Amino acid sequence: MKLILLRHAHALPGEVDALRQLSPRGRRQVRNLSKQAVEEAVGTVRVIEHSGLVRSLGTAQLLQKYFKVQVPLRKLEGLAPDDAPVHTARLLAKSVGSRLIVGHNPHLSLLVGMLLGLKLGAEGIRFRKAGMIALERLNRTTPKYPYGKWRLLWMVVPPG
Repeated sequence: MKLILLRHAHALPGEVDALRQLSPRGRRQVRNLSKQAVEEAVGTVRVIEHSGLVRSLGTAQLLQKYFKVQVPLRKLEGLAPDDAPVHTARLLAKSVGSRLIVGHNPHLSLLVGMLLGLKLGAEGIRFRKAGMIALERLNRTTPKYPYGKWRLLWMVVPPG
């Protein structure tokens, strides 16, 4: 199973965090991402999952547009910035098909740390806005690897 994780693109400031829209810079970030990301990033998924925050949905919509994929978008609970990544890790441990998830930090960084078997609370990767990584699950859960054994396949680091 492959897992593609994407941190939302740059958003405008706002009083209500959940309602912040993507900025022009954020829209450019996703367009540029589509030029440099591995094509398989979206080719093997049947749905693009995102958090309930507006900037995550906006990033998912632009990803769909720029990669020219006809897969549906679906809100997935538990992806907010401060949500505990253990819930997402448990869900991924049971998954069979490839997944593409658009989310937030620190949730994504902590999730990657858990999947890669790092010490609890350790960030597995420092996601920049519009940063994308791909992980592959090598085997199912075991006592040593409660979320399966994963490895990093590739990553796209957006320009500063």
